[in-house]
This record gives sequence, C-alpha cells and structure tokens, in this order.
Amino acid sequence: MSAPAPSEGILAPFRSLLTAQVVGAGLGFVFWVLVARLVPAHEVGVAAAAISTQTFLGLVTSLGLGTLLVAELPLHPPARQRRLVLRSLLAVVLAALVVGTTVAAASGLLGPNLAEALGHPAGAAVFVAGVVAAGCAVVLDEATLGLRRSSVQVWRNLLASGLRFPIAAGLLLAGSRDELVLQVCWVLPLVVSLVAAAGGLRLPRTGAGAAGPALGADVAAYARPALRHHGLNLAVAAGTALVPVVAGVVLSSVANAELAVAWMLATFAFLPPYLLAVALFAHGANTTTEQLREEMRTTLPAALALSLTLCLGAWALGRPVLQVFGGEYAAGSYPVLALLVPAGLWMVVKDHLVTLWRVQGRHGLATRLAGGAVLLELTGAAVGGVLGGAIGLCLGWLAAMVVEVVLGQRWLREAFGGLRWRVPARLRAARTAAGRARWPVLVAAAVVAASVGAGALAASGGSSGTSTPGSAAAGQEPGCAPSAAGPVLDLGVQAATGDPADPLLPAPRVERLVDLAAAAGAGVVSTSVSWRTVQPRAGAEPDWSALDRVLAAAGERGLDVRVQAVDTPDWAHDPGTPGGRWRPPLSDGELDRWAAWVTLLVEHLDGRAAYLEVWTEPNSAEFWSTGPDPAAFARLLRATADAVDAVDAAGGAGDLQLISGGLAGNDVGYLERLLDELGAGEGAGAGDGAGGALPVDLVGVHPYSPGAPDVEAPERVYEREPFGTYDENFLGYARLHDLLADRGLDVPLYLGEFGYPTTDYRGIPGVPDEQRAAYAVAALDAVGCTPYVAALSWYYLHPTPWNPAAWTLLDEQLRPGATWAALREWSDSRGEGDAR
Repeated sequence: MSAPAPSEGILAPFRSLLTAQVVGAGLGFVFWVLVARLVPAHEVGVAAAAISTQTFLGLVTSLGLGTLLVAELPLHPPARQRRLVLRSLLAVVLAALVVGTTVAAASGLLGPNLAEALGHPAGAAVFVAGVVAAGCAVVLDEATLGLRRSSVQVWRNLLASGLRFPIAAGLLLAGSRDELVLQVCWVLPLVVSLVAAAGGLRLPRTGAGAAGPALGADVAAYARPALRHHGLNLAVAAGTALVPVVAGVVLSSVANAELAVAWMLATFAFLPPYLLAVALFAHGANTTTEQLREEMRTTLPAALALSLTLCLGAWALGRPVLQVFGGEYAAGSYPVLALLVPAGLWMVVKDHLVTLWRVQGRHGLATRLAGGAVLLELTGAAVGGVLGGAIGLCLGWLAAMVVEVVLGQRWLREAFGGLRWRVPARLRAARTAAGRARWPVLVAAAVVAASVGAGALAASGGSSGTSTPGSAAAGQEPGCAPSAAGPVLDLGVQAATGDPADPLLPAPRVERLVDLAAAAGAGVVSTSVSWRTVQPRAGAEPDWSALDRVLAAAGERGLDVRVQAVDTPDWAHDPGTPGGRWRPPLSDGELDRWAAWVTLLVEHLDGRAAYLEVWTEPNSAEFWSTGPDPAAFARLLRATADAVDAVDAAGGAGDLQLISGGLAGNDVGYLERLLDELGAGEGAGAGDGAGGALPVDLVGVHPYSPGAPDVEAPERVYEREPFGTYDENFLGYARLHDLLADRGLDVPLYLGEFGYPTTDYRGIPGVPDEQRAAYAVAALDAVGCTPYVAALSWYYLHPTPWNPAAWTLLDEQLRPGATWAALREWSDSRGEGDAR
C-alpha cells in the first residue's frame, strides 16, 4: 500500500483539529449567548477573567510535553506510548497544582476581577481544578496527534462543550447566577471529558515496551527537549493567551465581558490558520527542512487567504451575530472584534516561521525572538488598555505586531526567501532571486497593514450616524436654540460610604459636594436610599443619617432633591423565598411591607424633596434580579403611589412628584408592556381601568448611548427579546415620548442617568474628558430643545463604591475635570450657575 501524499498527511490531522475546535467553539458560542442573556454582565466579566487565566496557566503548566509527544509517540509501541502519556499527565497535574494554588493565593494582587473570582475558598478550589484540567487538555489533545487518533480530540471537545448546557441549566434554575456558577460550568465538563478521552485512547498496559525505562530515566531523557519546546510554545502562544488575562486585570468587569465575547468570535478567525501550522508540524516533525518548505509553498498562502476571508467575514457579519448576545454586547463588542481579527494574519506568518525553526532545531533563536515579541505585544496591550479601555488594548496589541513585522525583516527573508507560493493562478514572469526573497514578506506585511487599517475603519463605523450640529432631533423645532427654562441639571451626591466601620461621609465633605454640584449649575441633587441599608432588621428604627446630610446641604443652598428608593432587605421577603440584593417586592405581603416603608420615608422627607423615584432600571436583570417583569413593576408603582397619596392626604408629602424607575436605555417595548399592565392611556391593554392615568408624574429613563448624543445611528434601533423595540441612541428617548403621546398621556420624561466613562464600560466606548465635555454640552442642548424632558442627571458627580471614578466629574480628591467645567460654562451662559 502506497504512502499518502505529503499534503494528505497534513490535511488529515488538520481536518480533525479543525473539527474539534469548530465543535468546541460553536457549542461554546451558544453557551455564552445564553449566559450573556441570563447572567449580569459584571458576573460574566469576572468569570471570563478567571477562565482566561486558567487557560493561560494550563499552557504554562503543560511543560512542552504535548509538543514532545507529537514527535515522540509514533516512535514507540502502544504500551510504551501509554506510559509516556500517563507520566506526562502526572507531571502536568503536579505543576498545575503548584501554579494554580500560588496564583489563587495571590489573587488579591491581580486586579479586582480575579480578586472577586478567587477571593473565597470555593472559587479558589474551582480555579485550581480548572488550571489542572486546562494543562492536561493541552497535553492529551496533542498526544492524540502523535498517536494518529485525533478523532478522540473531536469527541472530547464535543463532550466538554455539550455537558456545559445541562450543568448550567441546573445551576441557573436553582437560582445561582454568579461567577462561580460560570466557572463550574466551564471546569466540570472539561474534567469529565478528559477522563473519557483518556479511556477512549485504549492503550494497552502490556506488550512490547511495557516495562520500559524507569521514571527517572524518562525525566532525564525528555526533560530537556520538552522544556525547549515549552519555552518556544510559551513564547509563541503567550501573547494570544495573555491578552485576555491582561484585559481581565486592566479593564472593568463589564468591559472585560464585552472583550471576552469579541475574543470568542475572533477565535473563529485565529484558529483555522493556526491549526494548519500545527498539522504542518505534526506531519513534518520527522522530515527534512526542504520537504517542509515545499509543503509551506501551499500552506502559507492558503492560511493567509483563509485568515483574510475569516477577517472579512467578521467585519461583515460580526455586528448581526453579536446581536444574539443582546444590544449592549452588540454595541460594545463589535468595535473590539473589528480590531482583533486582523491579528490573525500576522499569526499565520509567525506560526509558519516557528514551525520551520522547530524542525530545524533552532529552539533557542525561536524562543528569544518570540519571547521578545510577546513582551512587545503585552506592553502594547496593557498600555493601550489603561489609556483607552478595550479599544485601546486592541490598538496597542496591533501596533506591537506592526513593530514586529518591521523588526523581523531579516528572519522573514531568511525563512521565506525564494519560497514561491503555489497558488491556482500562475504568477507572472519569474523574479530575480532578491525579488523572490522579498515578495512573500512584502505581501504579508501589506496584507497585515491593510487589514489593520480596515479594522480600525470598521471599528470607528460604530459611531457613524445621521446627525450634524444644529440638526433637528425628534421632538425638536428645526433651528431651535436651547431654552433657558429647561432642562434642570441633576447631579448625584451620596453620603453613604458602604463601609460598616465608617458608614457616612463627614458633613463638611457632603456640603462641599453639594457646593460643587451647585457651582456646575445643578438645580437638583439626587441621592439613593437603600431600604436594605436604612432598615436592615425587621422592626428596627430606620437610620436616615445619610439621607439627612444630603437633604440638609441641598436645602441650605436652595436645591431640589430627588430621592431614589431601591432595594429590599431579606427580612421583608416572604419566608422561604430567595432574597438577595436587587430582589424586588413581588407578593401582596411584600408589597404591603414596601408600602409601609415608603410611608415612613415620605413622612420623614416632610416636603424636603421634590422627587421620589421608584426603583432603578426595572427592565434590567441586574437591578430586577428575578428577571424584568412589567406586570410586577406595575404593581410596585401602584403600591408606591397609594402610599404617597395616603401621606399626601394627611398633608405630609408636600409637592412630591413620583418618577417611575429609570429604564435602562430607551426600551420602547418594555414601556409599552408596562402601560398595558397599568391600563394607562387610550387603547391600553391589561390592567385596571383601561384608559386611566399613570400612577407617576414623570417617566424615568437612562438613555445611555455608545455614540455622540447628537448622532442618530439607524443600526442602534433593533428588536430585543422579550419586549420589542430598543433604541440605543441618546435621542431615542423621543420614541418613549411618542408612545406616551399616542396613548394620550401628557407625562414628561426624567433622564435620570446619562454620561460617558473615560474607559470602556457596558457597551459605551470610553472617551477623553475633553470629548466627554463636548458630549455633555451637546446632550444638554438637545434636551433644552425638547420641552417634554424635565431634567437631565449627568452620571455621576463624585466617585463612590457604586459609581466608578471613570464616570465622574470629580476625582477622589474632589478636583473637577473638563466635563464639570463645561457644565459650569453651559450653566453660566444660561444664568443658572451658582453665584460662588
């Protein structure tokens, strides 16, 4: 029987590798889609940081043994193969236990995401198990190549990916929705699949080679070559493996969740060309350099073409594919994805170069150069991430790769010089020897540079829109000059610290904060009141200390106050029901207890507040932990309104106006369902008394947008499950007003939160403070031309444990930034600034 052609020897393992990865990545994609819709983005981001770190440490603790086995196993009989595989796995388990435990112990030094994920015994234990499993998976998967049993890898990936669904379903149905659940869903199926795959290899215990050398002899024989492979493996793969780890350290949890989703999709573009290089090494480990270069005439252009095709596909289809994760991910992850995928082109060239050096035995040179490249890439990614969030991280990573191309010209010419690509179309007349040496290098460099540029263009496309300065937004008069009568500027001040040992800011500091709010032009100071904090035990006297400090400081300066009533203590829930933060009152008994607390709150306010807001972002699973439910929120609004009316009838509510909890974004579909449940307006559906009035005086909305506030991008308006139309444009609040108006409801809007961070957060790209200042003025001008907007609250005045400094107008030392100065200038131009 004749031997297979060289290309067939490459394609066989490539097909198995590709099938395994496509199966795993495809099922993983579905898994993370479900997770993104069922679990808060914060928890997703924390879990993603832990999982990406496990994956990297698995590579670290694989000790190069997998690569060694690819070349070594074909040389031995089955019984000897079994011993080599088991001894390799034992070495990995020991190394992974040491490394995983060390990292878990030091997690507090590795950023807030890892500190949260590993800061408790259960999280640390699952993490260490994940490191062990990841390291064993690297070795076992590569061993299947050496054994010519790569189909086992396909089934292992299928089993690991498939098991995640029933495990996740069981845990989520049990009410567990935190990062530990996601870690368990990732690690446990991996462990099960490894056990099944090890058994599936069916290597005999007895036979030729069963006795073999002692363990010490194997260590002496293989330690050095394995570590040479390991150094090169780390140098080559560490850049790609560490970028998500760097993101987990330098990005916020939500920004990291968005990058993790983008990275998962980018993996579809990274993997196939990389797997072709792995298959090339598996085929060429025992061939000559010239034979390998002959194969590279086909694999190098094929891998580049494949990578470029996948890159173009990601740019064209990435946004609609990301929609399945939800609107926030679609907006926040697509620019990241657009910048990530071009990196695959340089990876193709680098992987082929390293494969050639492996076969030539030039491990030292390869390790030094690849290690330098890793340091360059990680530096670029880390600096970019600190300065510019997720977008900056991607740009820094790509910039480092461009530098690598420039600095690596000597070795690229040496490796690929004279290598004429074998492509379907014949090249034109033969070049000179020097020309042939440069041709592949120049083409590769040009493709990388062009792709980086196109990726940057695609990423910037997310901010394109149809508005220009001075254009009329919906609900505005053409050529409108912002009215001096509105809107009222609202700035948040929080006196609570969240620290049980020191729960209140000193009164002088609260007064200073209110002074700075007034100086910026605020007419309203907003503050939240957590029932869980104010009355942590049943029957206890409410502690209004934090609220009173804000009320007193605002009253002395003649500012109105908006009080946001949120949260429910565990004792106020029905016996036997799950509690937890942001679990709303649902049953009649729970609503009665809520109404009693609202009565106490309104009586205590005694006319000192102008607005009372009921909850926050009830259409978000993060703040309505039982899952968004318009009917349940309608009952909460009615119960609150009845309590306020009862106090008002006794003369104790003053002119207090009720605001419905601000919707997360312009969620038209949710508001429509809420109106139906309330029976409010003409043509209302369900509810009591169709055609009635709303139980609130204003409708709250948080119209965050990933783009400029005066830009209306059509692609940011889409249908979102389960309620319907959702508009991510700032000016999309007009759709909410139109819905109210269509039902005959003349109810103003209160824009209770809006702003931009200086680093990426929840789908909104971070912007420099100077640009944010311009955005603030544009937003205020827009609502100043919209008479039905009563107020705009800029999020947020000062840093608190709940309001990150990236969003705030003041820093920790209460020093104002450019956006605060812009608000002050805008207010002064309207005659609203504090006399100071």
